[in-house]
Amino acid sequence: MTPTKPLKDLLVEGKILRGAHTGKPTSESDPLYPVVGIRALAEDGTVDQDNVEHLAVRTETDIERARIHTGDVLLSMRGQFRAALADEKCEGHILSQNLVILRFREEADAALMAEYFNSQQGRDALAALARGTVLPMLSIMALERLEVPALNRANDGEGLAACLAAYREYEALARKEAELTARIKEALIADYLGVRR
Repeated sequence: MTPTKPLKDLLVEGKILRGAHTGKPTSESDPLYPVVGIRALAEDGTVDQDNVEHLAVRTETDIERARIHTGDVLLSMRGQFRAALADEKCEGHILSQNLVILRFREEADAALMAEYFNSQQGRDALAALARGTVLPMLSIMALERLEVPALNRANDGEGLAACLAAYREYEALARKEAELTARIKEALIADYLGVRR
């Protein structure tokens, strides 16, 4: 069995970083930033760049704290709990207020931790910490104390990471195949019915 540790023990400086308060600009001179919100956290554990919004940041001091770096794990704090691993396309984006940044120490494997939080076991662990029934919410303090698998690259991470990478590749190919099959079906129906596209 994989040993566990409190989440904060795996994080840089033991800190969970809050997102920034963002919104529509109040004037035309307000600078806009690419902001990652809950809608941008895709089901596959990535950030969907098509759902990154350009918004104003309400408090200037929030900008640096909420700035995303490659390798950060982004975690939603309310509603349906979801995690995503920030890639190089997210570098410099700002995280919105309903999410947090988990910046793991170098020895921890951030990609595996994102996979853990998106797994049924991880979601169950988060749900057990949540308060509220209509809109479950996590607190930073509870999240810091959450016992999580101490997955690191050195002992057990590489084999699991390779298996998960192969799975994600297979999943992407299966999605492409399903899309192609649907297009073939539509073309056959259109051809048979004499409908021009």
